[in-house]
Amino acid sequence: MSTSASVVFSVFISASDPRLQGWLALREHLQLGEVTLARIPPAVRRAPGRSAVATDGSWATQSGIWRLLASNSRELGRSSSVYSSFALARSHVLALQLGVDRMAVTIVTGPASGTHGWVATLDDVAVMTSGRWYGTTSASREACAGALAALRGAVVTVDARRLAEPGARRPRPSRPSDDAELAGAW
Repeated sequence: MSTSASVVFSVFISASDPRLQGWLALREHLQLGEVTLARIPPAVRRAPGRSAVATDGSWATQSGIWRLLASNSRELGRSSSVYSSFALARSHVLALQLGVDRMAVTIVTGPASGTHGWVATLDDVAVMTSGRWYGTTSASREACAGALAALRGAVVTVDARRLAEPGARRPRPSRPSDDAELAGAW
């Protein structure tokens, strides 16, 4: 088991995937009027041969997000945007690692009493959110500080993971290139 945090990329096969819908519901609760979730910094915007980020529900057949995981695979944070391209998602994470010290944090009150989350912004653009609700503002703030520290030195994976159907185990690739082909398609 690795002793450092990692960033993994997960692919959703369709817009109706229940995990994507859950991600969108949490993101919607985290949104604040003054936080822009849909913009990507200019350094990683559309380049020749790359897809743009998909944030308005108009993503292609396949789309994905990135998740920051602790060494024990516990989620520390996640992307605030859905990406239509693996290459765009990965290059955005690599750029974010360089900007961690410039990120600002907003603590957000959740939809129910006693729920608190966080949104990290870079240049007034939301780039990462909490992956769950916390019971207190201080716990949310502490979790965010840990996530930002982990992002700085996280190992960024080089391929995307196909998400298994809810309740099913993820099948092993039949050959080593299966996941690489998936990443290329996304």
